[in-house]
Amino acid sequence: MKNYPPPIKKASRDNIYFGAFLGLIFPLFGFFLFYVIFFSNNLSIAEYFDSVFTNHTAAGTLALSLLLNLFVFFMNIWNHKYETAKGIVGMTMFYGLMVIIFKFA
Repeated sequence: MKNYPPPIKKASRDNIYFGAFLGLIFPLFGFFLFYVIFFSNNLSIAEYFDSVFTNHTAAGTLALSLLLNLFVFFMNIWNHKYETAKGIVGMTMFYGLMVIIFKFA
């Protein structure tokens, strides 16, 4: 009888639902971070939302906010949390669809 090594225990919170949650939250955080860095001195948050959607810059702003997902994705890949990374990719694709809709609407 062969002596096999014990199965590798998965890292905590390594599931697709947690990745989808992270993939949903971090672009929203990036959207607000974009406001704080570039527009907080000139516009209120309500004026910022109004200007983003009336000037048809929502697609570009949302696409820039997706850069935080790239960071979170690679952190999960480097820590061998592949299921979480799948959830992040899924939500990034959802946001990509939203960028296309905002771009051509």
